[in-house]
Amino acid sequence: MLAARRLTEAQLWSRLAGKGYADDQVREAVAWCKAEGYVDDALFARLYVEGRARSVGDARLVGDLVRRGIDRDAAAATVQECERTEDERLAEVLGKLTRTRPGIGYGSAARALERLGFPAPAIYRHLRRHASRIGATADPCEDSLSAPE
Repeated sequence: MLAARRLTEAQLWSRLAGKGYADDQVREAVAWCKAEGYVDDALFARLYVEGRARSVGDARLVGDLVRRGIDRDAAAATVQECERTEDERLAEVLGKLTRTRPGIGYGSAARALERLGFPAPAIYRHLRRHASRIGATADPCEDSLSAPE
């Protein structure tokens, strides 16, 4: 199982138990894998966060790690240590969003960013900054983030 891809301790436990092994056998196998360095949740979390191709918010990253069996506090600490800050990732996504969908509305852009797990205050700060750079309105009632004609 570990030859195909890296797993967390919880994922390995679940897969072995799903194959019908007894709890004591699973416990022994997982302990051996941890001792030999085949299973390392901290390394898994760090590689997951750094290797994430698609930029998402901190809350989404933490949630993804927790779903994979990483402790919430450890997941949050790993995300905070990430090289790219949440603001940098948000700016990157907003830039790509406005390039690929030039006529995207303010509300649509905000919803798309929220779905990626970015916090609302950061989203609206970036949308206002983007709008002021291009001379558009940063009014949520306006339906465009593109420059006025």
